[in-house]
Amino acid sequence: MADGFAVRPELLAAPAAAFDEAAATLRTAVAQARADLAALGDVCGDDEQGRAFASRYDPVAAEGIAAISRSVDVVASFGDGLRAVVAQYAEGDDDAADAVAGRS
Repeated sequence: MADGFAVRPELLAAPAAAFDEAAATLRTAVAQARADLAALGDVCGDDEQGRAFASRYDPVAAEGIAAISRSVDVVASFGDGLRAVVAQYAEGDDDAADAVAGRS
C-alpha cells in the first residue's frame, strides 16, 4: 500500500439515477393499476353474494396496491441511499485530508 489507494465515489453514485428511473416507472404503473381498478367500478354487485365477496376482496386488493406503492418508496430509497453514502464518504475524506494536513 505504499502507493496509497483511490476511491471513485462517482462510480457508486452513478447507479442512483437508474433507481430513480425504476421508481418513476413503478410509480406510473401503480397509478395506472389504480386507475384501471377504479374504472371497473363495482364489479362485485349489490346482492348478498357480491357484498360477501367484496367484504373479503376489497381489503386484500387495497393492501396489494398499498404494498406495491411501498415498493416504489423502497426502490427510490436505494438511489437516495447511494447518494447519501457518497456524500458521507466525501465529507469523511475531506475531514481526513484536513486532519493529515493539520487543518482541522
